[in-house]
Amino acid sequence: MKYLIPIFLVLLLPSCSVEDDSAPLFIEPIYMNNPTAKLLVDIIYVLPNENYDKSMYNLNESKYIDFLNGCFFNRHDIGIIMGESKTLINAELYNLKDNRNDESVIFNTETLNSYAIDRLSIYIIPRSNTIAIAGIGLRQRALITDEFLFRSTSPHEIGHALGLPHLELEGNIMCQIKPYLRKDFNNYQADNMIERITSINLGD
Repeated sequence: MKYLIPIFLVLLLPSCSVEDDSAPLFIEPIYMNNPTAKLLVDIIYVLPNENYDKSMYNLNESKYIDFLNGCFFNRHDIGIIMGESKTLINAELYNLKDNRNDESVIFNTETLNSYAIDRLSIYIIPRSNTIAIAGIGLRQRALITDEFLFRSTSPHEIGHALGLPHLELEGNIMCQIKPYLRKDFNNYQADNMIERITSINLGD
């Protein structure tokens, strides 16, 4: 059964501003062969109609998963594992505009029937369709614009999808201030993500 997210909870996880996230720090990758907490992730490409396919996004999925693991998650004993690569035809979500103040509600509503409860789903839409949003994070779902996949936007929204709130600490992944300085999660955040991943894997 899907998790039903009340509207007031959706509004507590606002979409995140781009600011200067286009100039990321260099982060030395750290990889683990067998991290303790393993999170299955589906990548879902949002399309406007059946005349398009996922090739329009030109994403190297293996490189993207390596980026997430090496730069952000493996160092905290968390492993992102590629699940399914899928498409979702949804003109409303594809054409999401971030000037209506209901972006998170739209994301929640338009994805209720397309994500699995035993994993996390990353939805991708074109950056060209938005004004300022780089991503949105909801329970077990993250929406990321294609131009910000290889930025700290990705772990930030995945953090939201795993239950982390914003933390106004410069340099922290969950910080909204100076996102170009975001580099790492703290130990408390990592422990909370591991706990949530464990619950997801148990089907809770």
